[in-house]
Amino acid sequence: MNWKKFGKELANHFQTGVSYMIPLVTAAGLLTSIAVIFGGQNVWNQTSNIWGNLRLLGQTGLGFIPVIIAAYISFSIADRPGLAPAFIVGLVASSMGTGFLGGMLVGLLVGYLVQWLKKIPMPANLTAVKSLIVIPFIATLVVGLFLIYVVGDPIKAMTVGLTAWLKGMSGANAVLLAALLGGMMAVDMGGPVNKIAYAFGMAAFTSGGYQASTAMLMAIGIPPLGMFVATLLGGKKLYSDAEIESGRSALVMGIVGITEGTIPFAVADPVRVIPSIIVGTAAGCATNAFFGIFQKTALSTVMAIPFSSKAILYTIAILVGVIITALLVNFLKRFTRHNSETEEG
Repeated sequence: MNWKKFGKELANHFQTGVSYMIPLVTAAGLLTSIAVIFGGQNVWNQTSNIWGNLRLLGQTGLGFIPVIIAAYISFSIADRPGLAPAFIVGLVASSMGTGFLGGMLVGLLVGYLVQWLKKIPMPANLTAVKSLIVIPFIATLVVGLFLIYVVGDPIKAMTVGLTAWLKGMSGANAVLLAALLGGMMAVDMGGPVNKIAYAFGMAAFTSGGYQASTAMLMAIGIPPLGMFVATLLGGKKLYSDAEIESGRSALVMGIVGITEGTIPFAVADPVRVIPSIIVGTAAGCATNAFFGIFQKTALSTVMAIPFSSKAILYTIAILVGVIITALLVNFLKRFTRHNSETEEG
């Protein structure tokens, strides 16, 4: 068996699941955030007003994360026949409290079992029966019972332990985790590594691990904001007119929380831009963790400033990330240009 190929396939399946999950998380997270912002902490215990009902909508959506991740990992592996059994067993996993980890495992187990069942030969006149009855029945039965009787409780224990660890993080551990998540968010700007960090951060958010979710959400806007500042400082000596215009767009995208605003710069100059945004974003997130600042919404970077535990320190941390990104990328561009000119002379 080619383990390298298998690992790449797993990563692709996981990325598919997260891609389908992101709209759910965005809608549910924003609804929950709005409810808490305007309704206060009382919204968690009532539905007597609009804010309590917004919380109900958002919280219900966030609770559906294990189901969506299970269904669409399975879909990525086995196509449509993998959806129904993964939805059913994913819902059971969610009700058991296995969280995000349970959803991932269910998706993989159902997907590969269905893929194997599809290969079993049957008479042509029974093909429809196989797809509509046999496969969903067997996959739901086998993986469902395996979850309930074998792996459900251990995964739940792991989820509880991870949640407790995230909630109790402080000091150097919190700084290191924040730096790691920040760097991962910046690596490929919406690609698979970014999605892994995003999924981990949102899983932490749903379980109250706000240090991790704050770092992940802060990281979203730092790369484009950093590149905007870089174009301001570097000007036409380091950037083309098109890049300077992209910098203005990156400012807007950074404010509203779209990391992809950095992509034009990364495509044009990956060797200098990508390391710079990784270092700058990691530094900004680590600085915020060092300050011990967190925010309990699903809002990103700039938009979360009013809702952070200490808005001034939170803003300083963002500026640290933005300025380091800008200075580092411009230094690398000047350094390389200087070397090139020396070689030509």
